[in-house]
Amino acid sequence: MSPSPTAGSWHHVESRQDFAAYLEHLAADCERACTGRATGELPAGRWTNQSVDRFLRGWARLLGHRINGTDLLHEQAPGRPGWQGLAHQLDAARTATPAPVTVGAVPGITSEQVESAEDLRTYVTALAADFDRDRQECLARIRRGGRADDGSGWAHGTLYNWLEAWAAWVGGTSPLHGQLEPVTWRSVALQLSAARIYE
Repeated sequence: MSPSPTAGSWHHVESRQDFAAYLEHLAADCERACTGRATGELPAGRWTNQSVDRFLRGWARLLGHRINGTDLLHEQAPGRPGWQGLAHQLDAARTATPAPVTVGAVPGITSEQVESAEDLRTYVTALAADFDRDRQECLARIRRGGRADDGSGWAHGTLYNWLEAWAAWVGGTSPLHGQLEPVTWRSVALQLSAARIYE
């Protein structure tokens, strides 16, 4: 599926398929920024967070601002981000200042336990720490002569590949897709959980 001409703006996202197309656009734009293969307008300035962990920590910072009332994120209804609100959050997360790296254990929370923006913030922070740990373990395996993907918990090591996987999963068909609408904080966590391992 190639992104539609309007896929480049979160303003045009109204459905799950629109959101999948928007994710595809973000993935392509991120790849151009991260690999230096940009033509015309350089997208790098739109992608200050070019790794999965920095992107997730930027999103966690945004969710924190929403929780404390300093920056209300676009929501379809109170407690329901909607497809457009989720797209808006991802657009902002590209350049948001990342939340500080959590030292020590990050509170564990599963996607099924996410009920609120605060829970999603905890989940996203835990995912960022998990991605960082996974990358460190991957590098250690390589130094020992092993393969990078042996025992890896994340299917993708780059932000743009992870966004592509998220787009493919959201745009596909699965029994779990019935849990995606209406878009709630929990359904967002479910999407993130699936994108982490989807190939």
